Amino acid sequence: MIEKTSNGGLQARIGSRFKAAIDEIIDKRLQNGKSKDRVSIEKITHMIVRHKLWKDISQDIIIATEEDINRYGK
Repeated sequence: MIEKTSNGGLQARIGSRFKAAIDEIIDKRLQNGKSKDRVSIEKITHMIVRHKLWKDISQDIIIATEEDINRYGK
């Protein structure tokens, strides 16, 4: 069962590489002064799916072969 968090998000497992990439974005925003506090992972993931290239990324994943999924999904 997927549980909603108190702010409306969902608890989910994400890949360690994706988490590291999100953490890097958050840290760099702090370092360059774009954020004064840490931005939540939920906000970053919302921005990813709203990005102009998201449709291209999702389409690439949809048409990926099973071999590609196994090779790059690790």
